[in-house]
Amino acid sequence: MAVYRRWQWALIGLLLILLAGSLAWQFRPVTARPALWRISQGERHAWLFGTIHAVPAGARWLSPAVEKAARESDMLVLEATGLQSEREDRAIFESLAHSQGLPPIAARLPATDRPRLTALVRANPETLRNLDSYESWAAALLIGTVSEPGLSSEEAGEAVFERQFRAKSRPVLGLETIQAQLGALDALPPADQDALLAQAVEDAGAPSQAGQLYAHWASGDLKALEAETLGTLGHMPDLRTALFDRRNALWAQRIDKLLRDKNNIFFIAVGAGHLLGPGSVEERLERLGWRVERVQ
Repeated sequence: MAVYRRWQWALIGLLLILLAGSLAWQFRPVTARPALWRISQGERHAWLFGTIHAVPAGARWLSPAVEKAARESDMLVLEATGLQSEREDRAIFESLAHSQGLPPIAARLPATDRPRLTALVRANPETLRNLDSYESWAAALLIGTVSEPGLSSEEAGEAVFERQFRAKSRPVLGLETIQAQLGALDALPPADQDALLAQAVEDAGAPSQAGQLYAHWASGDLKALEAETLGTLGHMPDLRTALFDRRNALWAQRIDKLLRDKNNIFFIAVGAGHLLGPGSVEERLERLGWRVERVQ
């Protein structure tokens, strides 16, 4: 680890002690057990894994069962494909994110949230400049990028699995495109977009909440995870329909077709919220004739 490779540390004994400590950390058992399902029908089977899109930096969540399932699979399926360079992805975002004649961003928030927004903009002037020109869903995403200190998307499931599969030249597929993902948000009614914005502002600067979400996910506590994610949408049924129910139905159909058309073992990794509660992806796959068994 980089912290143990500072050349100014000249004492060999100290270096060896630190290196031994690093190796002990590296090889200690992984205690996280995020939920994993096995999908099967006849001789065909695949794996279904629920991810979160960012984890605490340095978190060790890749359990032996998940690692083995990914290793034995020959194709990876993620939520979205068509992810290009950061510049191209940002161009897609910017093409959808703006509208003329929008009210100021503060006017789209409850009065109690406006001081926190002001503080966020003051603390992150580059990332959050010109927020007034962004639609509320886009402003919420931008605020989300600065409100989760200590989290890493590069160490989370999608990035980890994609690196592993591409390193072995195994195909990576997507259930939708980045345009479709952002388009679902862009199509939300203004009231639902404003609700997303208010939630993003309220959650900003609350790393303990992110840590709690990770703890529920890493322990495989689906009930607690459902309360933390879908539970917050109880008073916004249209938002849940757009972000989860409609996409779950589409994804289940696409997964069903993939499993029937191709004689491959798929490792399917999607956001854990899509695998929770009534109408989840695994529940819809069962309706299509697949056996879905939780194995971790």
